[in-house]
Amino acid sequence: MKNDHISWHALNIHPGSINVYYQSGVARQCIPRDTYKEDTDQNSTTKQPIQFQDNYHQGRISSIANRKISRAIVYLIHMCKPKQIHKPYHGRNFMFKLTFVTLTLSSPQVHIDQVIKSKLLDHFLIEMHRRWNVDLYVCRAEKQKNGNIHFHILADKFIPWNELRNVWNRIQQKLGYVTRYRERRLKWHEHGFNYDPKYAKSWPYKRQLQAYKVGNQTGWDNPNSVDIHSVRHIRNIKAYLIKELTKNEEYTKEQKRMFNNLPVEEQLKIREEKFVSGRLWSSSENLANLSGGQMDICSAVEKELEKVFQDDNKCVYDSDYFHVYNVDQATLRRLNCVLLIACFEDFIRKKFPERYLSVIT
Repeated sequence: MKNDHISWHALNIHPGSINVYYQSGVARQCIPRDTYKEDTDQNSTTKQPIQFQDNYHQGRISSIANRKISRAIVYLIHMCKPKQIHKPYHGRNFMFKLTFVTLTLSSPQVHIDQVIKSKLLDHFLIEMHRRWNVDLYVCRAEKQKNGNIHFHILADKFIPWNELRNVWNRIQQKLGYVTRYRERRLKWHEHGFNYDPKYAKSWPYKRQLQAYKVGNQTGWDNPNSVDIHSVRHIRNIKAYLIKELTKNEEYTKEQKRMFNNLPVEEQLKIREEKFVSGRLWSSSENLANLSGGQMDICSAVEKELEKVFQDDNKCVYDSDYFHVYNVDQATLRRLNCVLLIACFEDFIRKKFPERYLSVIT
């Protein structure tokens, strides 16, 4: 029998890494569906992957989702170049690269998570694109300690905090969250300023008094429902953002055992209070399916990979089935790895045509 087996080495190149792997030209063999026999292990649902046996995520980001989010963040950071923004309030310019914001509900949540995401979050993402021309974003949904859902959003455009708060408050008022906030505040301060010692650690007396004065001036209709996180002085911004957007709450074995021993009704109640139902994260369409620049390895490419290894042999992770070169684009330019850079930039031009990067000449 003739052996038509063909194999070679190929690579995928991303902003911070190059993955080298073994490629085979032989198609995978599978058993046709109509040849399965009844009452065999091949027909049993126990042979399904674990994610299909029980697809509830328990409010946790899986390893696969973690990898996708991390890659989307890496590409978003790569595509966002530092730019000067003028602040009329201060009368000076400052360097800006990314916006990292948190959106919260202004009063206790009374709608299920899917309604909040479909009615409020989706509306905000559309408005974010139309108003501030945001093309790249990554969004993560989490539960607060009070049981409310909130959203972390990483975006590529500068968004003024006052505009951001006005837009989000207008959107969440669609479901009456600003009205309920106003009613709660008016009742709490019914006889004048009422200090709440429960929040003394994070919200001291002076800040509560200032918030009371501002609330009276605005009629309690513009709650502080957004938080903009400064990332200007963070040294390793990639690691920080990946950690913030992929973190999971950890539980001890004892906590897991106690939860599993609870009646089903109580388990469902805890899930609703502590875990986000439905999808945990999303991104702009152009940050999905980031396969990276792909090419087969020839002798010229092999020489460039050898340059990378000679420059820093600690940047390479070796496995039996693949090799990973942890190297950024700046290093590839310094080493004059023209083929690797051209492969990556060709992928960028096709994936992000509106953000065309010039080809090295």
